[in-house]
Amino acid sequence: MAVISKGILGGFSGKVGTVVGANWRGKDIIRSIPTKKNRKASDLQMIQRMKFKLVSQFIAPLNQLTSKYFGEYQGAKSRTNLAMSHHLTDAIEEINDQLVINYSKVVITKGVLPSVNIDSSDIQNDTLEIAWTSSAGVGLAKATDRLIVIIYSKTHNLFHVVEDSATRADGAVSTPMPNAWPVGDNSVWICLIDEKGKLCSTSEYLGDL
Repeated sequence: MAVISKGILGGFSGKVGTVVGANWRGKDIIRSIPTKKNRKASDLQMIQRMKFKLVSQFIAPLNQLTSKYFGEYQGAKSRTNLAMSHHLTDAIEEINDQLVINYSKVVITKGVLPSVNIDSSDIQNDTLEIAWTSSAGVGLAKATDRLIVIIYSKTHNLFHVVEDSATRADGAVSTPMPNAWPVGDNSVWICLIDEKGKLCSTSEYLGDL
């Protein structure tokens, strides 16, 4: 119920239907009653939420790398936010009505340091073997740049990160695979970090091994 204080032409306080009257700083005002929003999320919103959950769960274990080596801050966007944005936009595809990560589009680090030219990559006797041609001396590339190997098991939904496994000048690396990680089910990436840990290369996808 509302109370009219100055006759039919005066202001009122209280509720009349969907309108509320009040006096604010000496002025008579009316406003509509807020309506409760009980709408279900649209299909597009649901898909976006599913994408966000998928990407968040996938890259969360890599936060130590993405937060430090994924490009440069852009305004209020952190490197982690930039990594999320990239994967939401470019690294998800739909297969048989299921949203999945396209591993070939995954980028773990993004930087100006030159990468290496991969000659071969394979898993033999539970050991990952990678060989490359060093590009030391080209641009910012130095012989002392350190190689990082990132392996993702689709079976176990786990990452295995091997840091300081070799230098650019070494030209090859052999690293044991985790126990019970089947061959052919592992996505592999590499990246390089300079000796001071300031510069990085854009990660390179080596395929499923």
